[in-house]
Amino acid sequence: MTFVTGLILSWLFVGLWAGLMKGLGLGKKVRKDGPKTHLAKEGTPSMGGVGFLLAGGLAYYLTAKDGLAFLWLLGLGFGLLGLLDDLGGLKGRPLRAREKIALQSLMALVFALFAMRQVAYTPYPILDLLLIALAVVGAANAFNFTDGVDGLLASVSALILLPFYPLPVTQALMGGVLGFLWHNAPRARVFMGDVGSQALGAMVAGLYVMEKALWLLPLAAIIPVLEVLSVVLQVAYFRRTGRRLFRMAPIHHHFELLGWEEGKVVFRFVIITALAVALAFGGKG
Repeated sequence: MTFVTGLILSWLFVGLWAGLMKGLGLGKKVRKDGPKTHLAKEGTPSMGGVGFLLAGGLAYYLTAKDGLAFLWLLGLGFGLLGLLDDLGGLKGRPLRAREKIALQSLMALVFALFAMRQVAYTPYPILDLLLIALAVVGAANAFNFTDGVDGLLASVSALILLPFYPLPVTQALMGGVLGFLWHNAPRARVFMGDVGSQALGAMVAGLYVMEKALWLLPLAAIIPVLEVLSVVLQVAYFRRTGRRLFRMAPIHHHFELLGWEEGKVVFRFVIITALAVALAFGGKG
C-alpha cells in the first residue's frame, strides 16, 4: 500500500505541479552552449521534485512506519535548499557554490550526529562523523549533476533504492520517484529541479548509511559517481591545459554531443546501474 499510494499521489501531484508552473509561466532556462536538442526544452516546467517528495512523504506517514522517518527530515532540508536554488535560478541569481556547500555540510553534520547513535563504520567517532557527512553531501551533488537528461536520474535512483524495497521509507520514495518518471519520460513534461535531485541524493545516502551499506553506495550509484567525477576532471583538466577533457560535462552531455540520443543515454546508463547494483548486493542475503 505504501508504494502504490506514493506512486498514485506522485503521478497526481507532479501532474498538478507541472500544470501550475506552466500556468504561471515559470519554466526552465536551458544552457545555450549545451546539446542543441535541449533548446526545445526551454520553458519546460521545473521543480517537479516538490510533487514527488510531498507524495512520498504523505504516503509514508499515512500507511507505514519503520523507524526511519527522520530521513524525510533530511530530504526536507536538502529539498528546501534545492528549492531556494531553483527559485534563484529562475531570476538569474542561483546560490553560489560555497553557500550551497556550507548549508549542505551543516545539515549533513546534524544528520551524521544522529546516525552515529545507531551505526558505526570506523573505531573513531570523528571519522564516522566526517564519513557520513561527506557521503550525504557528495550524494546530493552527484545526483544533482546526474539530473540533466529526461528520465535519467529517476530511473537510476529507482534501481539504487531497489535493494531496500522491503522498508516502507523506500517504498514511499520509490513510489514517488516512479510517479514522477511517468511525467519525465522523453519528452519531459516537467523537470525534477534541484529541489528533487538534492533531496533524493541526500535521502539515498542516508538510507545506505542507516542500513549499514555505505561502502556499497559508490558502486550501486556508479552513474552519479561518474557524473560528478566527470565535472571534477573537466574543471581540473581545463585549468591545467586550457582544453576540455570531455566535449561537455557532466558526462551524459558528452555522449549526447557524440551523437547519442537521450533515450540511448538513459537506457545504457540504466543497464550499467542495474549491473552495478547486482554486483554490490549479489553476495548479500
